[in-house]
Amino acid sequence: MKNVKSEVRAISPYTLKEYDYEIKINQNENPYDVPIELKRKILDFAFERSWSRYPPFVPEELQKRLADYTGWYPEGILVGNGSNELIQSLLTIFLKKGDTLVLPSPTFTVYRLIGTVLGAEVVEVPLTHDYTFDCDALEKKFLDRGNMLIICSPNNPTGTLYPLERLQKLIEKTDKPVILDEAYFEFSRKTAVGLLKNNDNLIVFRTFSKAFSLAGLRVGYGLMSPELAKEAGKAKLPYNINFLSIAAAITLLENRHILEQSVNEIVKERERLMPAMNEIKDVTVFPSDANFILFKTPYDSDIVFEKILRDGVLVRNLSSNPTLANTLRVTVSKPSDNKIFIDSLTRVMGELAKEG
Repeated sequence: MKNVKSEVRAISPYTLKEYDYEIKINQNENPYDVPIELKRKILDFAFERSWSRYPPFVPEELQKRLADYTGWYPEGILVGNGSNELIQSLLTIFLKKGDTLVLPSPTFTVYRLIGTVLGAEVVEVPLTHDYTFDCDALEKKFLDRGNMLIICSPNNPTGTLYPLERLQKLIEKTDKPVILDEAYFEFSRKTAVGLLKNNDNLIVFRTFSKAFSLAGLRVGYGLMSPELAKEAGKAKLPYNINFLSIAAAITLLENRHILEQSVNEIVKERERLMPAMNEIKDVTVFPSDANFILFKTPYDSDIVFEKILRDGVLVRNLSSNPTLANTLRVTVSKPSDNKIFIDSLTRVMGELAKEG
């Protein structure tokens, strides 16, 4: 243990406690599973293929399908075992010990975790009081002393977008790498892919875990200049994505019109759910362009979380972050799940109000 870096020993791991639940709306997962007919198609391929042989060293067919989907060059697309692997790969090739990684805060905790493990100094720039990006402060900190900037847009856990016009002006002022994590792009329909062509310091990440209902098979991808993709590929493990995940991703891209129906339903439910939550006394809802909603109450979020859980509804308690005191996050689910959540939250808030 004494040989483990002190920076690593000092940070908490990325983990999630297990709970018993009837409705799971805490991890921003898609409530609509991959249709059974597509699962059968994927499994038929798996039965026919030899499992004793390695998957493609470079998943060229998947890259071509992603190029068609994103409008980017296939040779500038890097596929990973979830986008988390690609985050690690890009940070590994750019950051050296003592470099400064700039992040908004709060945001997805894996960025800070990986940066710290690599020996970088992680500088966090707080969001505004209403959990939107403080663009001026973030950009100034990055331009003054940062070696890399990561922005999640829509941001997790707040659901807010980073203005594309601000991003464009920023990346034109520096040659330092800027990563835009668009894990929730399909729910916002706002993307920076159009900025890639003239800005080789911009990297865009996406995932199949959310809109494509493939969280269980771990597929992510990064869009960047072909030259950078070649260098970043050196930092990922060989055969990093298995043949079943490749086949599933290709099949879903071929049939993405089916998945788009579920995305449209989730967006429609999000727009219905936010005002419904706002109507509950003492609940403050923050606008979201993702498939989740951040909300705040005047009560201890540990208590609110436990009371909602007693109704069998599992949401995300964010109280471990001091800047997110009394806040929780709920994943937008099917209408029936959302109704049960609304009924539970209404009951809990009424009960807490009576308790004073």
